[in-house]
Amino acid sequence: MSASPRPIRLLESLNLFGLTHLDPVVLAALADERPLLLIAPHGTAKSELLNRLAASLGLEHRHYNASLIAFDDLLGFPVPNPERTGLDYLPTPGNLWGASSVFLDEISRCRPESQNKLFSVVHEKRIQGLALTSLRYRWAAMNPPMTGEEVEEEEVYEGSLPLDPALADRFAYLVALPSLEDMSSKVRMRIIREGGEAPSARPKLERLITRARQAAVALRQQKLDWTVRYVDALVMPLREAGLPISGRRAVSLAQSIVSIAGAAEALRLDLGLEGSAFLALKWGLPHRGQGRRIEEGKLRSIHRLALQQAGSGEDGIWPQLRGLKDPVHRVAAALPHYPKGISKLELSNLVSEAFGALSVPRRHLLALTLAPSVMEKGCLNLPTMGLLTGVLERLRVFSEANQHTLTASIAQVRGLNQKIARIGQIGASEPALGNLMLHLLAVEKEDFDPDTLLALAQDWRSRFAEGGAEEVA
Repeated sequence: MSASPRPIRLLESLNLFGLTHLDPVVLAALADERPLLLIAPHGTAKSELLNRLAASLGLEHRHYNASLIAFDDLLGFPVPNPERTGLDYLPTPGNLWGASSVFLDEISRCRPESQNKLFSVVHEKRIQGLALTSLRYRWAAMNPPMTGEEVEEEEVYEGSLPLDPALADRFAYLVALPSLEDMSSKVRMRIIREGGEAPSARPKLERLITRARQAAVALRQQKLDWTVRYVDALVMPLREAGLPISGRRAVSLAQSIVSIAGAAEALRLDLGLEGSAFLALKWGLPHRGQGRRIEEGKLRSIHRLALQQAGSGEDGIWPQLRGLKDPVHRVAAALPHYPKGISKLELSNLVSEAFGALSVPRRHLLALTLAPSVMEKGCLNLPTMGLLTGVLERLRVFSEANQHTLTASIAQVRGLNQKIARIGQIGASEPALGNLMLHLLAVEKEDFDPDTLLALAQDWRSRFAEGGAEEVA
């Protein structure tokens, strides 16, 4: 089995660590050139991230502190035009003319009148009605705004105010960065050791951006109907959750899905369209800029509901899988299509769903019969593989024990002896299955029919070996 290409670590290539989970979102924002807002406490590398991106791309970059800026600083020095009918602006150091990227730092501390003037820069790439023809990227950063909802242990940023809803709605991506204490010790030590300076070699970001754009264009053509159904299915659940979205935001979310999916493809990430849709939802709601708390568990529930209404975002095997009622049969039908027709994440989700839907005896049987196939292919993520290997480890420990004790009432003894005798017969030809059944009796205290479990084991082994599935009605 040939190894899959290693994922590309975009932000790690800039010596920014602990942010790998944001790589597809950041690359999507670079590829589609829509506004990006970073929200995080001080010292979380918001400015470093944006400034290093600009430097790596060789952009004509402007970094303004929005809380201190005078609007004339952006325009240049005003002088009457030759016809005396209006104003021209003479270039001054740091004005916006000719800039290809602008970073508005501390935007939540900006005076309301200045915030209103920045609106057109963020939304339209215009200033005073004049087009900023060179401007590609509009970025901003802010500390979490004061809302009155802060809990006692949270840091409160005096003067950081919620963004005007209309301005917040103009940012396509509103991304929260983790604090240092939220990262693992290994990541923290790497930040301390290597994160202080940008790398001397410039990463080849333009090539990545081009790949992400090309992939997004293809996906937009192929998956337009699905993204429309998915975003439409978000509207009412979001409203019921107190997170209503505008028509503009609905359009933005649909675009973000394909942008993130294209970015994930360019980064060699096993994300899939549905995983990209969740990231678009998580990092695409304007309410973050207004200081709203957004619970990830609630978003995941809304995401799952939208998937149920929209159907799968994938072609090929997915229509058949949706038609199979038995979750184990879905797993068996999906296995032969890994990795081209189904991703590791998607297959892992199918296995996890099957595991959760089964009784204890059938969970054990699933682990025993499925593990050989998936271990050979390496097609499950670690959490899902852990469900199976956890069962196998318990079975191993049981098989190595010298003796096992069963307790039963007098009325149960005869039936129990018959069951043990039948398990012994099965175990003579299938030791692993016999051990599983004894474990279910002695340890799990489960009641089951050995012959039913034997027939099921034979059926599942056949399905997993051949990838067969029942006909779809």
